[in-house]
Amino acid sequence: MRLAILAVVAAGCGGRASSPAASAGATAPAALPFAAARWVPDRPRYVLASRNLGDAQRAVREAIDFLAVATGHDLRDAVDLSVALLGVDALHADPLAVIGVDPAGGWAVFSDEMSPTIVVHLAAPAQAAAFLARQRAHLATRAATVDGVEVVSAALPAGLAASWAIDGDWLWLHLAMPGAPDDGRWFAASHGRHEARWTGDWAWAQRAAGTAANLVGLLDLHGAVAGAVARLPEAVACARLAEPVGKASIALEGDERHVSARIALDLGPDPAAAERLRGLLLRPPSGWDATAARAAIAVAWNLDLAAARAWLAPCLSALGAPGALDDTGIRAARALLVDFDPGALSGSGAIALDVTSTAFLERQLARIPLRKTLERARAFGPYRGFSIAIPFGPAIEYVLDPRSQIALAAVGEGLLAQLVAPAPGRAGVPPIFAIDLAPPAMSVDAWQAALHAITEQRLDGSPGPAARRIAAHLMAWRDGHLAVTAESGAIVLQVSGNRR
Repeated sequence: MRLAILAVVAAGCGGRASSPAASAGATAPAALPFAAARWVPDRPRYVLASRNLGDAQRAVREAIDFLAVATGHDLRDAVDLSVALLGVDALHADPLAVIGVDPAGGWAVFSDEMSPTIVVHLAAPAQAAAFLARQRAHLATRAATVDGVEVVSAALPAGLAASWAIDGDWLWLHLAMPGAPDDGRWFAASHGRHEARWTGDWAWAQRAAGTAANLVGLLDLHGAVAGAVARLPEAVACARLAEPVGKASIALEGDERHVSARIALDLGPDPAAAERLRGLLLRPPSGWDATAARAAIAVAWNLDLAAARAWLAPCLSALGAPGALDDTGIRAARALLVDFDPGALSGSGAIALDVTSTAFLERQLARIPLRKTLERARAFGPYRGFSIAIPFGPAIEYVLDPRSQIALAAVGEGLLAQLVAPAPGRAGVPPIFAIDLAPPAMSVDAWQAALHAITEQRLDGSPGPAARRIAAHLMAWRDGHLAVTAESGAIVLQVSGNRR
């Protein structure tokens, strides 16, 4: 976010506008997917764009607000920082329109290396140039002519350098990372005549993004993998695991009620790659989905850890990572919290594990004092299990089934039976990983106490400011979801939420 705002700040320091005729050298706009595409170099490392700057702003605003629960910074913080650095709110259409930017026009951010270039359409070039000239007066700058256009540069803190130019009704900004050259080649690659061999991959990114996306992005990952191999020769085998992933797409869409972000990693030309990955997914208990649908929070990891560990062995070896889960025998794990009453220190929740062996969990049960005296045998669907009635405490129900290689435990009367209840017509492939939130399922006090217990590892004491802030933010949302799935030819990460 801070780098993005630095980029916007530098955009507020542009050079003089030149004749639109100077723009004739770039790729012809005919048949290109969006207006700013004519300025994208032949082989960009990444491209993000939309047809309408205002739509992208709206989606970014909603994403900032949705992610505030994790980042600790909300939309007001982002707007205040933008105004402090830029003198204008860059996240809303009207303030940018005042300085000459076209909120209904196109824009794009791209790079042929790693340093980003932003191009945005201007509705009033002369008005924009006047504003940018006023901002430029506060910086030490140098200017050069590149491809017939004046390009202005200035040093920024932390070793960054910004360069910018205006040609006709388009504004360019380039943010050079520390150590990267800032000699105008970036502008020649964008503004000069060039091919657009990236558009085929862009078409794939648009399909992966879906029709509702306000912002679409494409990342070329081949160079990133090659760079990792060059920088970490001892981890060549690990880096090469990612070689089939040649590109990724990014999509963001949102309005006042909903936000969604989606990242898809292309699994390469092998059509069976996704199917092999699906074959490593372990299904949760039959009643898990129905029970999780009414839980305040549900978390699931369904990828077989034993198989994933074998696949990731080169990376784990390079990192020197120990097999922390080997002794537990856990292959997949899910947990949910249905409700929680902090005043009575009561609630209901469950855990469901796939295991290679139940021996480790049996040893943990053996440590419970008087367990054999307190527990009673019970049947839960097709499984034999037990119920432990703890005096002045909750009743715990559990199943350890070595034959089925599952371990189930629940607090809450009848909850374990619901987990194993038949689910007619159950279909679909489970996600690799998922987190689902339903904030209205618990009170704000319950969320504060639950967050306090998670972060502080204790139930006593008062929730701190962070727990209170996160809980208050959660209550503005009806639901929130994060899922990593194996789809046709791609691994997809999707985050979404709906306001109350």
